[in-house]
Amino acid sequence: MAVSLSTNAVKLYSPVTGQYYGECRGHSTTINHISFSGASTPHVLHSCSSDGTIRAWDSRSFQEVSCISAGNSQEVFSFSFGGSNDNLLAAGCQSQILFWDWRNKKQVACLEDSHVDDVTQVHFAPDHRSKLVSASVDGLICIFDTEGDINDDEHLESVINVGTSVGKVGFLGGKQQKLWCLTHIETLSVWDWKGAKNEASFQDARLLASNSWALDHVSLSC
Repeated sequence: MAVSLSTNAVKLYSPVTGQYYGECRGHSTTINHISFSGASTPHVLHSCSSDGTIRAWDSRSFQEVSCISAGNSQEVFSFSFGGSNDNLLAAGCQSQILFWDWRNKKQVACLEDSHVDDVTQVHFAPDHRSKLVSASVDGLICIFDTEGDINDDEHLESVINVGTSVGKVGFLGGKQQKLWCLTHIETLSVWDWKGAKNEASFQDARLLASNSWALDHVSLSC
């Protein structure tokens, strides 16, 4: 289990016992997103930061094993691995989406016309690895096809206008055909991302969640 801290470090714990294992240090400012790698390399942890880097760590030794930089003036808010050949690394930055071939760390594309503010989320679709969903503070969710030479004009398939700053998005459903969207003002919506159709909207996600909690009785023993 990995936890990012305000000290710009990532600490690792046992998910079963909670035992502390160690920490990974290297980022110089806020860590915005962390995730473990796929089944082939389960010990590799990735992180991105407002220092403009995406770093990979060996969770066994807590050592950095690779680093990709988006540039000194950039911030990286989110990242995702995918593509039709599983060779792409996408990063959500300041109004841009950057792509690298993670195998050689070469930047292969930059999308800079689709969003006008910070790109808070990027996700390759689990069952459609060439499809990328991005979300931004500008209130838009964009769906791209990343086959071939990636550009804004030919690879932007559809746009969903949420109408307010988007904080988090993710896939759900049996075939991952739905997309949930949580905004910075805590509204929640569900979309058919292929058809860009809204299927449900909830105005106060926090209130709805708290209303479903039942706290009947709490006892303590010392």
